[in-house]
Amino acid sequence: MNAYAPTAVSKEIASRLRGQIARYDVSQAELAMVCGVSQSQFSKIIRATRPMTVDMLAAICDALGIDMGDLIASVEALISNQALHASPVSYVDEEVRLDVPFVWGPDTLDTWGREALARINNVPGPSDTQDDYDLVAKKRSKDRGEDLE
Repeated sequence: MNAYAPTAVSKEIASRLRGQIARYDVSQAELAMVCGVSQSQFSKIIRATRPMTVDMLAAICDALGIDMGDLIASVEALISNQALHASPVSYVDEEVRLDVPFVWGPDTLDTWGREALARINNVPGPSDTQDDYDLVAKKRSKDRGEDLE
């Protein structure tokens, strides 16, 4: 079973790359060769069911004539407007290290973020319900010596 859970950013990047592949009629086999993977693996990567390395992204962007920085910036702007976060915690805000990391709520995390938060807090399985987040909050408070009751 594949345990990879792509972030909203990964999904959007893959979607945009698929659009450009179709637009310019480039085959997956051609791009797989550029990336040094099989066509089957490339198909999984471009559907965001397998992770894409930065090197692969750079090679695909070069092959399709896409500026990788512009692609990432436009995807990041879209995801920011949707208020989704891939990381369940923020350690830095406006270039300042936070004394206590900020923990995002369930409504602002994408699937990867929810699963990462569960891993951080040793909660088994994906945390998709408010009860799971309440459990995480209680565990964190207990770890800090606080009482939430």
